[in-house]
Amino acid sequence: MEKTILLLGDSLSKGIVLNEEQNRYTILPDNFFSLLSQSVNARMINASRFGSTVVQGQRWLEIKMEKYDPDIVVIEFGGNDCDFRWDDIAENPTKDHIPNTPLDVFEEKLAYMVDYIRQHGKTPVLATLPPISADSYFKWFTSSAHEKGARILKWLKGVWRIYWWQERYSNCIEYIARVKKTACIDIRRAFLKGREFVQYICADGIHPNREGHRLIFETVMSYIRENASYLLPSSI
Repeated sequence: MEKTILLLGDSLSKGIVLNEEQNRYTILPDNFFSLLSQSVNARMINASRFGSTVVQGQRWLEIKMEKYDPDIVVIEFGGNDCDFRWDDIAENPTKDHIPNTPLDVFEEKLAYMVDYIRQHGKTPVLATLPPISADSYFKWFTSSAHEKGARILKWLKGVWRIYWWQERYSNCIEYIARVKKTACIDIRRAFLKGREFVQYICADGIHPNREGHRLIFETVMSYIRENASYLLPSSI
């Protein structure tokens, strides 16, 4: 019987990339989910949304599970959760600022989602975060105003801290997977295997580019071959 796989996530899972020629975000036709849909023997449903966080994901989980009754639910959040309201920081660089989703809340919501999926007899799968190119991202959101960058840097202390902060959320995903004994696809490790992971990232520093989506696809397919070969057509 054909399995149903539901993907809940943010713009990464949605297949969003930066079109550098047009300087705007678009959906990459051959994104990793599209490639997977053509390669596995399963009903594939992508319920990801641009700009979403794990808090929103928790609310959608119950709705989407009731609607689609999936066998497997893949959860990919963290990129927006770990981000800050940079305009607020630029306006008040001497004050304390918290990310969109504090790390303890992120951990709590992620654990809840894993438990909820299991309580309904389904299989949860987590995914770690691709690394962020801190320099590129900082240039991206401060390029229009040098003074803005200077004020943010006063609070940030160093651009490298953007990478470190995002890494904490990816580590949290690994932690939840370990504690809950949940399947976890290590996307981050695949990106960091090479010497220059930035080759897989768009100019904005945060979204995987075409090559990045191909790498994610290959990583997920490798995981399926090793752990869920029943999802593969007999010809693969």
